[in-house]
Amino acid sequence: MSILRKRKSLIAIVLTMTLLLVSACSGNKEENNTSSSTTTDSTNKANTNNGTDSSNANNAPAANDASNTSTSTTTDSDYPVLPRDPITLRVFIGGADTDKGIWNTTIAQEIQKKLGITLDFITGDDVKAKTMIAGGDLPDVVMTVGSVSALVNSMIQGGQVIPLDDLIDKYGPNIKKYTPGALEIMKKVASNNTDKVYFLPVRVSKANDASMAKDGFVGFYTRWDLYKGIGAPVMNNEDDFLKVNKDMQDKYPTTKDGKKTYAFSAWGGELFPYIISYPHALGWSNWLSDTSLNATTGDVSYNFTEKDGVFWKGIKFFNKAYRMGIFDPEGITQKIDQYIAKINSGQVFNSAASFWMGGNELIKNTGNDNAQLLQLPGPFPGYLYLYPIENPGGNSLSPAHAITKTNKYPERTMELFNFLSGTEGGRLLYTGVKGVDWDVVDGKPKLIGKMANPSDPGYSDYLKSVGTVKLNRLAGLIESYPAEDGYPLDLKINIDPATVTKAEKELAQQFGADLYPGQVYDKLVKEGKGIVNTTYFPFTAFVKQPSEATAQTLVKAEQYFMANVAKYIMAKDDGAFDAAQQKAIDDFNAMGVDKAYAEFRQLIEDAKEFAKTIKLDQ
Repeated sequence: MSILRKRKSLIAIVLTMTLLLVSACSGNKEENNTSSSTTTDSTNKANTNNGTDSSNANNAPAANDASNTSTSTTTDSDYPVLPRDPITLRVFIGGADTDKGIWNTTIAQEIQKKLGITLDFITGDDVKAKTMIAGGDLPDVVMTVGSVSALVNSMIQGGQVIPLDDLIDKYGPNIKKYTPGALEIMKKVASNNTDKVYFLPVRVSKANDASMAKDGFVGFYTRWDLYKGIGAPVMNNEDDFLKVNKDMQDKYPTTKDGKKTYAFSAWGGELFPYIISYPHALGWSNWLSDTSLNATTGDVSYNFTEKDGVFWKGIKFFNKAYRMGIFDPEGITQKIDQYIAKINSGQVFNSAASFWMGGNELIKNTGNDNAQLLQLPGPFPGYLYLYPIENPGGNSLSPAHAITKTNKYPERTMELFNFLSGTEGGRLLYTGVKGVDWDVVDGKPKLIGKMANPSDPGYSDYLKSVGTVKLNRLAGLIESYPAEDGYPLDLKINIDPATVTKAEKELAQQFGADLYPGQVYDKLVKEGKGIVNTTYFPFTAFVKQPSEATAQTLVKAEQYFMANVAKYIMAKDDGAFDAAQQKAIDDFNAMGVDKAYAEFRQLIEDAKEFAKTIKLDQ
């Protein structure tokens, strides 16, 4: 399933690891019409990643000049003023129970002050969501997590969600301004052929190859200090990469406290570990309905049944690692928290993305001031999400959110959606509160206070207290989306030389750059040696949801794979792996996966034809 479907919750976990701004926007309908006050316009950045996509403050446009920062009184006369009496909205957001209940972070308090809205989060998986929908026990807002996206038409037919067009016209100026392409897409793919908007996607993004991520986003992230400790040998392919990891494990077989180390690990219960690092490293992103999308050609690989597809190649890679003794056998069944703890303690040398880089905890636990997991140049060509990508449809239905028929406050809910879909709200969601976490300094938006000190031991806890995690699942725009000031919504992804770590600088200089890894990856891309995903394939926006039967078949296929993953990873030799793989493919087809993929393949062909007739504005 899509990373931005199955784990935007993860990228949120992630930024567990890793959300609106209170500065006003001057006269562009960016403000919610809740008050008339004199404010400074300094508003206005995506998982991917998460964080995700990234933007570089050093490359911000001329709009960053102090001369472009204006002060004005903002009132949207076309925007009806709504009541401000306190209300609570129950929102199903999926995810873990740690996100459950009343949201009471600094950002939540700002939303309460601005809109009078308290958010009560309901968590759970696809099964819980479907149970609520089938039983009519609907929250005020529902999100299409996982296979729930296959139910959009039935929810519309049953009157369980309401059309949003009139509400958007009246209370959604930001939605119309920043995400017009997303509205058109939702009319075509999630309206039960009514040509109305029922669902709003999240994380709409703009391409900008003049801006890059400091550390990339997804792929294999490897302990830099240990790689340097074995002499930083040149790598040209994945076999070189495996040998380097074996050499690192041989030289550093235990942690400081005596625990056995492993180059690679994973966690049980979901496909995420197997659809992220290896496919992205080869230039494939995980996509809808258990498929992968080629970043260069737009070709689609059908994960479970393509014997030589990128998914099974990745499983074979981990099998090779296991047979070399460098894959953690506990990675088959352990929880994600255990996986992260092993990375941060120094027990595991590789992670799947830039949101697991070790941080201060790894430095403390290893005693190495250059201990950090970074994407090593050479063995793999993929540097996906190095630059912000063009995606006017955002995450489409993976997930999207809707207002249910039981919602007593549809107007105020739309006002909230509007706020979260603008650059003021986006800056608050991703960066925190103006005057506390960021402010305009010398005419430019900059992090201040605790938010400006990621090296502080309490930084992660501070991010949790601010709340720059949960609501990125409701954010209309991605982190890298440029605000009105020209800087990304998430100022934390700006590249400040003062915050570049020792490891990042060492890697950059080892490979011919001067400051941070993104410069190395950028150079490789420009030399034709790296793959990025800046090409936008319009058909991807118009692929309709498959039938419920197909969705359920693929859920069963995922469950089957995870129940049997040890047979593939731990196969004793090539022959055993090939036999286990073939049995899996046979079993997948016996349960109807081939028919499910045939349906999805036709939906793709239909989308390609339809996309030829549509022009999307953003």
